[in-house]
Amino acid sequence: MEDKKQFPPQPAPRAKLIVLALAVALLGGWAMFAEMKTKDAAGPPLRIYGPGGPYLPMRECAEAFSREFSIPAEVVKGQPDQIAERVDTDGDVYYGGAPYMMEDFIRDHPGVVDAATVRLLFPRRIGIIVRRGNPKGILGSADLSRPGVSILDVGLENMEAFRGDVPGGTKNVGLHVTSGEEGFAAWTAHPELDAWVTYRSWFVRLTDGEAFVPIDGPVGLRGTPVALTSRTRRLHDATAFLDFLGTDAAKRIFQKHGWE
Repeated sequence: MEDKKQFPPQPAPRAKLIVLALAVALLGGWAMFAEMKTKDAAGPPLRIYGPGGPYLPMRECAEAFSREFSIPAEVVKGQPDQIAERVDTDGDVYYGGAPYMMEDFIRDHPGVVDAATVRLLFPRRIGIIVRRGNPKGILGSADLSRPGVSILDVGLENMEAFRGDVPGGTKNVGLHVTSGEEGFAAWTAHPELDAWVTYRSWFVRLTDGEAFVPIDGPVGLRGTPVALTSRTRRLHDATAFLDFLGTDAAKRIFQKHGWE
């Protein structure tokens, strides 16, 4: 007589469901754990500090960088002296509005920026913003010294050389402010101002039919500096962001906002 093969007892349907549910729960828990570990590994966002002039394209570049590389990045704007302490505390990258602004920041706040890492990004064209229809007939810097012309002066932009100022004083300055953002607000709030010697990047944001008279040639261009901070602990990610700022994708973003 043949021996009957002995098979292990099969679990009842209810037992099968319990086993399946436990497996799904374990897998789900592991997936959640893995997601939490990934988020922890990403850490806080890269902190990128600088003045308000290049803020919009820099923020857009940071957003594009984050999407492409899954590295969160945050851009914080402010006047250099007002944000220097924050840059020193948690900054990873610092940018300036022009080369002299980076030089001044490094001189005034030694040890905050790693001067050896400074890179020069795309330039901005300097020119003269005039009112709709150019009622004062301003065609160049020489016209700014004519009687009856009221000029907006933005201290951080350092445009004295393009305004025909007399030695030791400012000629025809109707209003003085500190930053480009303050200048933008003042220009829209004070229609009695006839001219603003500034960057084309501010002009592209205006909507009242103003005109832009460019300062031609290399003298009318200023690059946009960027550098690593000395305190960054995320050297790889911060350097990757600086590399991204040198790409064609970043250049297109800056050009959209008035850079060349």
